[in-house]
Amino acid sequence: MIFWRDRGCAQVLDIRIAGVNPLLKEMEAEVRVERAEPKDLDEIYEIEIKCFGRESYSKWIYRWLLRDERTIFLKAVKDDTILGFVVGRVEKFKKRFVGRIYTLNVRPELRGKGIGKLLMKIIEDSFKREGCEEIILEVAVDNLPALNLYRRMGYRFVEKLEDYYGVGRDAYRAVKKLADRS
Repeated sequence: MIFWRDRGCAQVLDIRIAGVNPLLKEMEAEVRVERAEPKDLDEIYEIEIKCFGRESYSKWIYRWLLRDERTIFLKAVKDDTILGFVVGRVEKFKKRFVGRIYTLNVRPELRGKGIGKLLMKIIEDSFKREGCEEIILEVAVDNLPALNLYRRMGYRFVEKLEDYYGVGRDAYRAVKKLADRS
């Protein structure tokens, strides 16, 4: 069972886990979602490398995104460990504001626990508060868990982008209108 609630500026996720994981030692663990800070850079980059290997964003890009005022950079945390993060920016596109998701990363050993969905829900709410009309993201055509998550969350795949991630690595562009949000 997963649920989240507002606690001031942080969102909280309670997870009941089947099985024991070294990062989530108890059957019930409280996960907070907070804004990431420059001091988190090393741990964020470590997760990025675990998730994307040689296709990772550079540490320099993350350093810049952590300091950029239009970036929404959220981390899911248990105790002092970052479990995952999402990065997006408010951008102007065709005379309107949109939220663009740059990346969603969850430690590989913790996927499927609802952490990515929680991060996406909170960044969607953040984009809506910032006046964005829709959210745009790109996802690799072979990333089935991410494709399924985005589809379940109401994203429409509107375009295939050939060689988006390099030769032979295609992506889909997905869009979600925030006005249609239930």
